Amino acid sequence: MTKDSRSLGPLALATVLAVAAYHLSVFGIFFLLPLQWVRVRRGEGSFWVASVLAAAGIGAVEAVVKAVVHSPWTVLDTAVLAFPLVLIAGWVSIGAMERLGWRFLYRLLTVTAVVGLVMFPLVAGLLNQAAFRQVLEDSFNAVWKQASQTPGLDAPGLMDKLDRTGFFDLLKEAFLGSFLLVFFLFWAATDRMARVFSPEGEPKTLKDFRVPPQAAWVLLGLWAVILVQGLLAGRGVKWDWGFAQYAILNVALVALVVHALAGWGILQSLMERWRWPRIVQMVVRVLLICTVLVPGTGQIAVLVGLPFLAVLELWVNFRNRTQGVGL
Repeated sequence: MTKDSRSLGPLALATVLAVAAYHLSVFGIFFLLPLQWVRVRRGEGSFWVASVLAAAGIGAVEAVVKAVVHSPWTVLDTAVLAFPLVLIAGWVSIGAMERLGWRFLYRLLTVTAVVGLVMFPLVAGLLNQAAFRQVLEDSFNAVWKQASQTPGLDAPGLMDKLDRTGFFDLLKEAFLGSFLLVFFLFWAATDRMARVFSPEGEPKTLKDFRVPPQAAWVLLGLWAVILVQGLLAGRGVKWDWGFAQYAILNVALVALVVHALAGWGILQSLMERWRWPRIVQMVVRVLLICTVLVPGTGQIAVLVGLPFLAVLELWVNFRNRTQGVGL
């Protein structure tokens, strides 16, 4: 076996794993990890090659599936395919900016902002096209029809009791108000999972993670504006921002998550300072994760309480100021 074949083997394997993981819904969140493994173990050049091959592979699989089921390619298919391609391009950009010496948080926020600046006008333009809206509604109606035939949901009249139009509008609003957060979380989660590949072991943890003081004012300002809008709406006064409201909500959610992570870091640091047993610390972490994942009062309390801790750190020294900023 030649040296070239030995070097191409892991590259090909990582590409295949990335493409396969993306198309397996359970493992979809892991599809960037093989590419990161190539970057850490094989270098930047191999990482770029594997990323291009993975993007081409995902596109090719989607095209083959369409051909097999004899389904025409639509603008919606292009929009759906853009999701993994943007994730790969963003991950490549985050890695490339490491040469600038920026901490991971700044690189992540920069790439997220660039994606927002490109995609918000693009999505707004697509939604203004009647043809695209019709394709979107037809696709949703097909999924709705299939769901109505699914065992457990096929009871007579069950699906008819649901407001299909209202549900469609709800999903659209949820997507537009949070899709930038999805990109942010995907890249952040990949970074955390990929640290196991690092030869140095990446000692940075959330207990060292803190955000710049200016970020707290961004968080407070955005959510104050959203709160005022909600209060006015409750009194029947409509404060319409147009499509810009989705951009504001996305940025506000990203700011909330960043400060929640910083608040989590404060909590971890305090538990270690107070020398809580490891098992108790683990139980607290598990409870927090479960609370965040389950909608309700507890979820709201955690998503407000943790960012509040991070903001409060502007005035209260929860952690040793000599600690690193982490991430």
